[in-house]
Amino acid sequence: MSSQLSEPDIRGNGLSANGARVRVLAADPHPITLWGLQRVLQSDPALELVGAYGTGKEALDALEHCASLHPLVLITEVTLPDMSGVELCRAIKRSAPDADVLVLTACDDNASILGAVGAGVSGYVLKDITPENLLRAIHAVRRGQTLVHPGIARRMLDRLARISSDGNGGLVLGEELTEREAEILAEVAKGLSNKEIARKLYISESTVKSRLRTIFGKLDVRARTQAAAYAIRRGYV
Repeated sequence: MSSQLSEPDIRGNGLSANGARVRVLAADPHPITLWGLQRVLQSDPALELVGAYGTGKEALDALEHCASLHPLVLITEVTLPDMSGVELCRAIKRSAPDADVLVLTACDDNASILGAVGAGVSGYVLKDITPENLLRAIHAVRRGQTLVHPGIARRMLDRLARISSDGNGGLVLGEELTEREAEILAEVAKGLSNKEIARKLYISESTVKSRLRTIFGKLDVRARTQAAAYAIRRGYV
């Protein structure tokens, strides 16, 4: 279902004549969030909200049918009615590779964060952010910076430190991974499913499952999140 904005409606507004402003596309299932984003972005003359949609499909359809809407920055929620923000991020990256993705969400669970990072988002901030800091975040990701909410960054670093110190997090490699195993591990850290990994690496899904069992054994881990944490810390992604 489409999330309508109050007047003035920003859907389909043209870009500025000289194209100098940073163009922003928003996707969020909550009309109040889209309304708030509209107001915040209007306060910065360097930014232009070129579209705001309640579902991922609406956002993708708009990009497909109107090239002028291609954003420089996508702001998205992690959870959308028809797809995840991670899926939307990947789709946007395919159609507009130069776009930066900023996640604006209330979700601070590890799975959401790791999935977003693996999909290539440029920033991950929570909805308790102030309007001023949100504007700074948009400009920061457009300058090529990677931005993570301070509380999330601290928690993830603490988690990795605990994994490293308990001797059972897979952070001390007992056996070297093969080149193929390293490739599969990197894709796991990016949030890809076994089926997606198989398709990307041109191998069967059963081969992926078999290799993952071997990888988990070498790293002494039991879950994909533990393997992903290892991959991120060791620089596989």
